[in-house]
Amino acid sequence: MGQAKQRGSREQRIAQAQERIEATRPEKLVCNGCGADVTTIHPVSTRGLAGIEAIWVGQCDCGQTTFAASGEPSAVQAFFDALGSDTELTLGSQRQDGSGHETA
Repeated sequence: MGQAKQRGSREQRIAQAQERIEATRPEKLVCNGCGADVTTIHPVSTRGLAGIEAIWVGQCDCGQTTFAASGEPSAVQAFFDALGSDTELTLGSQRQDGSGHETA
């Protein structure tokens, strides 16, 4: 029996993957533009992004888009470097509870 089948049906594996992603959902993001709490946060597909566990994006009322990513530190840094190469972004870091905001 294949390894995937040992982990359950396709539906069960999808549910398990969604649960793993949901477990990384931050309580809030802190807007990199104005510092306001952003609580409407959506997951972004990480398919094809090796080393990235989850990406979350939120749109602040001020119009700034704020991202959060988790995974291997070098992969997360590469993700933010790629975002910053074609767009003007203000990058910051924070813990899952939204604290520890640092702008870079």
